[in-house]
Order: sequence, then structure tokens, then C-alpha cells
Amino acid sequence: MTKYRRSLAALLFLSSVTFVAASGPQEKYSAEASPQASNVEAALSKFVAAFENLDWATFRGCFSANATIFHPAAPNIRRIDSPTEFDKAWLGVFERIKNNSGRTAPPYMKLNTADMRIERLGPNVALVTFHLVDPGTIGRRTLVFQRIDGAWKIVHIHASNLAQPE
Repeated sequence: MTKYRRSLAALLFLSSVTFVAASGPQEKYSAEASPQASNVEAALSKFVAAFENLDWATFRGCFSANATIFHPAAPNIRRIDSPTEFDKAWLGVFERIKNNSGRTAPPYMKLNTADMRIERLGPNVALVTFHLVDPGTIGRRTLVFQRIDGAWKIVHIHASNLAQPE
């Protein structure tokens, strides 16, 4: 390797080490520690309540216009990333839940959240993770919130379900 290439390689390596060190561990926030985390928690609570009640207008308003999702179950086991497909997939989920709930009025289900963690990744981005615990299943959820025009909106959800060990 020439002296120039070695110097360039060393410079690139040091740059990457500096970047990793500068981006280091992110500060963790809780609702008590940060008003912004509290705002994220309020946005999450609004989303959960809208989902439990199958309130489409409020539910859809919790998301950015171009939100993406990985659904945990058929027929949507792929990344949904267009607004039309997003609405179609979720409206199908709403219909299945309503039909299977045996209820004629909200709430149509209860989401039992556990192990919630809110992590601010920057002034306008937060990562929320939690479990949904139901008999026989543990749901894992990761939501990415972004502050858009002053409101916290979900820009991505990654959802997966696991059978609970017996």
C-alpha cells in the first residue's frame, strides 16, 4: 500500500472512530425526566386509545402522512410504505378486530402494554418500545416518533409476535 493510501485509510478510520464516539450512547428520558418525553408518552397514549376503540380518524391522525409499518400477521407480512397501502392494511385490521371482538361498541380490545421504554434520539425523534402481553402471545412493538409541525407523529412501527413459552 502506498504512503498516500495508508494515510487516507488512517484518516477514514479515525473519522469513523470520532463519529462513533461523538454519537455515543443516547440519553434516556422518562416521562418524569423530560416534558418532551411526556409529550411522546401522551401521543402514544392517544394512539393506543384510538386503536382500542377502533377510532379511525384519531388513529390515522397519530401517524405521519408517509408512515411505514411491518405488520406482525398475514396478510400484511411485508413493509407497508405507501399511504394507500397503509390505509388499506390498517382498515383491514380494524375490520377483523371489530368482527372478532364480539362487541358492538368501543373499546373493541384492550392492549396490555408492558416494559415500556421511551428513548429520545434527538430533539425531534423518539424511539418507543414495549410488549403487548396476551394469553399465549407476547407482542413486541417498536415505534419511531418524529415531531412534525409541533406534534409527535408515528413515522414507523415494527411489530412482531411470539408464542409465550409454556
